[in-house]
Amino acid sequence: MNPGKRHENLVLALCVLSLAVLGLIMIYSATNVMAGSSPRYGFDPAYFFKRQVLFLAIGISIAMGLSRLDHDFYRRRIGWFLGAAILLLLLVYFPGIKHTANGASRWINLRLFTFQPSEFAKFVLLAFAAWGIDRNGENPKKGYRAFLPMLAVMGLFVAVILQEPDFGMAVVILVSFLTIVFIAGFPWKLLAAFAAAGAAGAAVLILAKPYRVARIHAFLDPISQAQTSGYQVVQSLIAFSNGGLLGTGVGGGKQKLFYLPEIHTDYIFSVIGEELGFAGVTLVGACFVVMVWVGYRIARRARDPFGKYLAMGVSSVIGIQALMNMMVGLSMLPPKGMVLPFLSYGGSSLVLHLAAIGVLMNVSLKGADGLVTTDDRRRRRYRWARLSGDRAC
Repeated sequence: MNPGKRHENLVLALCVLSLAVLGLIMIYSATNVMAGSSPRYGFDPAYFFKRQVLFLAIGISIAMGLSRLDHDFYRRRIGWFLGAAILLLLLVYFPGIKHTANGASRWINLRLFTFQPSEFAKFVLLAFAAWGIDRNGENPKKGYRAFLPMLAVMGLFVAVILQEPDFGMAVVILVSFLTIVFIAGFPWKLLAAFAAAGAAGAAVLILAKPYRVARIHAFLDPISQAQTSGYQVVQSLIAFSNGGLLGTGVGGGKQKLFYLPEIHTDYIFSVIGEELGFAGVTLVGACFVVMVWVGYRIARRARDPFGKYLAMGVSSVIGIQALMNMMVGLSMLPPKGMVLPFLSYGGSSLVLHLAAIGVLMNVSLKGADGLVTTDDRRRRRYRWARLSGDRAC
């Protein structure tokens, strides 16, 4: 094996495990008082911590298995993955199956835990984008003929996700998709038109829901609405201001004491900012930057176009979602109800992001100095068919 591949996967694994272990520590710090004082969690201070450890073990096991499964497996079965993803997304609308929290039905109730289908759909859609580019032989000059079918499928999935509603996930998927097709070299005029249409659509969706308008107002002027729609934003900023350079120390934060809602999921970054300070925030950001950089290195020398754009998609979506979550915590974006990959509490997010890292590692292990194009693959299949026919004769 090429030493470079080992080094890339080692760096990737170290970054992911560092973030996941830090997430365990911060989840326990954020939830031990809440869980220990509530009969809902059996008065167990380590309730969330124990479950996250279980999810981490499951995720690592799946990642190790997927790192050995050739990524061409997903290309050949992309239709099955799309069908499974849309079916799971539709299940959240069925009474008795769906799980509703904070006015959103984004989860399937599996009794022992809940599953969020949009997390699975996110990676399936990016694999579909990689498949679409690979299918057209990396020929973006085909323009509308290649772009519109991909956009139609994306639009269908995003429409279903928006009905949950999950505006933040829809934004992450579309921005990641635009990133991939932009890198693939699709005509910039086409992408600009799509981006403009998407911005207009987002504005309409925001204006259609009063709570989204309230979030925009709170984002623009949180202090004036500190007791209403701007409450989360203000409490998050207080957490960062308390942290200073080196933080209050693990367990020393005050905002987790029933001040800041969703402290172990959407706002885990605020706990890090308060208890580990600017130093901890910087290290977390650096880990994500390194992960994305390594992911793009893997993509650059992938053996085939599908692997190349699959690696780009995985790297992009992790980086974009992490950036958006951190920007929300720092009041640089309106609140979106989005978790921080590898750090926030949640089985669906942790397991599926770890699984995606396993796929990325496989692209690295199977990488080569030269790319195998779609035409090359077709010629190989043709030669194999001829050889098989000759043998049969």
